[in-house]
Amino acid sequence: MHNNIRDQFPIFKTKVNGKSLVYLDNAATTQKPQFVLDAINEYYTKYNANIHRSSHVLAKEATERWKEAHQIVADFLNADSYKEIVFTRNTTEGLNLLVNTYGKQNLSKGDIVIISEMEHHSNIVPWQILQKEIGFEIKYIPVNENFDLDIDWLRNEIQKEGERIKVVSVVHISNVLGTLNPAKEIAELAHRVGAFMIIDAAQSIPHIKVDVKELDCDALVFSGHKVYGPTGSGVLFCKENILEKLPPYMGGGEMILRVSKDGFEMNELPWRFEAGTPNIESGIVLGETLKWFSKAVEEMGGYEKLIDHERNLMTGVIDSFDGIDWFKPFGKIETNNRYGALTFNIDGFSFKGCKEKVRATVTSEIPS
Repeated sequence: MHNNIRDQFPIFKTKVNGKSLVYLDNAATTQKPQFVLDAINEYYTKYNANIHRSSHVLAKEATERWKEAHQIVADFLNADSYKEIVFTRNTTEGLNLLVNTYGKQNLSKGDIVIISEMEHHSNIVPWQILQKEIGFEIKYIPVNENFDLDIDWLRNEIQKEGERIKVVSVVHISNVLGTLNPAKEIAELAHRVGAFMIIDAAQSIPHIKVDVKELDCDALVFSGHKVYGPTGSGVLFCKENILEKLPPYMGGGEMILRVSKDGFEMNELPWRFEAGTPNIESGIVLGETLKWFSKAVEEMGGYEKLIDHERNLMTGVIDSFDGIDWFKPFGKIETNNRYGALTFNIDGFSFKGCKEKVRATVTSEIPS
């Protein structure tokens, strides 16, 4: 079955230096199955039109498929309604939207925003930009010697700072370390003091089941291109009672019901946060991609089988380095809390010098 899924990706028929392509950069972006390529082609050849604007046949079909894609994503995340799903370009835009709506609306000088030392730039820089404007404090959950988040530190901060903490925003799985963070526990701690809980699920979506009710997060973001979908597709989930109260992020067509010289009336959710002509084909195809992905996981035997397969791959890589002194992994090598990424140093080599060293060491015995 694993090989059957691999065969659905045309790019893996590519030869590099006469050998089959081996792609290890899925943390940056995934390759696309033929199904996704066909769905993009179908949009442009059968119903290419703008959405929400016209009444002709093509526009009606494109608009219906755009709405349907929102519902598919809502079902995939176990959200209550498509109204809680905003389509964005990527994870970065989703986080910036939250910072510049919820953050501007609810943060004041003296408040605290907690993120972690494990975040990527789009969950750091937007907060730092807003911090200069408002004057709140940013604190970082430390990473311990095992390269896991120090949850005891967070518990102490929650107890010490209380309701000064207004936002907690953390990555679900690190795209560098592959570490799965205890997001549900972090959300429970955040909610003790009434803080707004954001989860960056860009890296967890393709590896584990993500259920916004189970996690009890207030908002969650991810990118379509990391779960085999097209670039330019992203998702912001936000609880409807919170999203309803947020100010507009961008002004323009379709985020309003009506406009006059004296003002405007906002559209209903989620369209009020999707101003202008969006990346229509990417949003529609993201919905179709998640249906394809769910079916692929089911055919593998469910998420547990998917996780087992990934752990077998990880074990094979780790075993191939066994006994090699220059291999220096970050943290404990434990496959039960690492998903899809292994981070290490090579003594005496720069980053550019690592490739040949690794290539000469990793054997063909790693599971396919």
